Amino acid sequence: MKNAHVLIVGAGIGGLTAALALQRSGSKVSLFEHAPQLGEVGAGLTISPNATHALEYVGLGDFMARNGDIPEAGASMHYKTAEVLYHTQRGNEFKKKYGAEYYQIHRADLHTALADAVRANDPNAIHLSHTFQSFSQDGGTVTATFTNGKSYTGDVLIGCDGVRSAVRTALFGAESPRFTGQAAFRGLVDAEPVREHIVPTPSATSMGPGRIFTRYFVRKRKLVNFVGIARTSEWKEEGWSIPATVDEMLSVYGDFNAHVIAIIKSTPPGRLFKWALFDRDPLPEWRKGRVTLLGDAAHPMLPFLGMGAAMAIEDGAVLGRAFEAAATVDEALTRYEAARKERTTMVLLNSRKQGEIYQSDDPASLRGTTSGELRLGLFDYNVKTVPV
Repeated sequence: MKNAHVLIVGAGIGGLTAALALQRSGSKVSLFEHAPQLGEVGAGLTISPNATHALEYVGLGDFMARNGDIPEAGASMHYKTAEVLYHTQRGNEFKKKYGAEYYQIHRADLHTALADAVRANDPNAIHLSHTFQSFSQDGGTVTATFTNGKSYTGDVLIGCDGVRSAVRTALFGAESPRFTGQAAFRGLVDAEPVREHIVPTPSATSMGPGRIFTRYFVRKRKLVNFVGIARTSEWKEEGWSIPATVDEMLSVYGDFNAHVIAIIKSTPPGRLFKWALFDRDPLPEWRKGRVTLLGDAAHPMLPFLGMGAAMAIEDGAVLGRAFEAAATVDEALTRYEAARKERTTMVLLNSRKQGEIYQSDDPASLRGTTSGELRLGLFDYNVKTVPV
């Protein structure tokens, strides 16, 4: 389907990937972002082979090869002893098996590359300072209205506006996300002072009772990104930029091995943040008429399978393929949801289950097992070849 005008609400990684894929399909894209300028948090991001295929599809394969870190080995470890319970990756086995690399990258670097690519196709595609308010549709078009008083009419509207999606609320009514009983810390530290503590593998997760701690390199091993996720019932703030202190994090992770403690202690002021994890149940449908959802707006993922960004990236690529294959908007949106809903629902539900596995009261019981992503075969998916 050529020359459709697609309105996208939300210029995060999922919305930008969708924009690129739709531009490739021959559609005109108008992308609306509530923030006054584009930007992403200072955090790391894992791009598994299934997501790499999608980024290659939208033209970012060379960018990832130049800027992504490829861990030559990964492991899951006992939180106290640092014993390797099982390896998650060795050498270039992922490239050989899945046909695409497993990358780790600074989230802001990927976000900037996606935005630059969208603007290279159409300098006027991205509209900042546009907060979504409502939509209306008449069967032939859909109009989105924003709080700044502006309205835009197109052939279809895609809500890519996250776990608290205003488009989702406009579609299906108000439903507050549910606090999961999990809170997280994230930080970035300079690699050189802690390099001796990045052992025995460049990428690793330490697993303990009710807590995990994951760390890996970004920006060509100049920085170490880390995330700690822990069960809690006491704190429910949401957001990616709530400041935290080293003492706060150590009060939760003080019994972890010396390598984890050293990384946490090396975090400079202003580079440690916290947030609470919220969840929603799977939707029975994503669309009404010419309006549908993508990424966390449709299927918010807990981080225990590392698939939140990957699912949004996959969604965006498949959406573009659906428009390329279809003759009408209705056909395109039907193809998109049919291709994506079963997979994303499976990953959403298994992300919940994986948290219970990784935060086991007896992490030694996981010795000799494997990661959830490999057990579930999540890396086998290829957006370039999956039926749409």
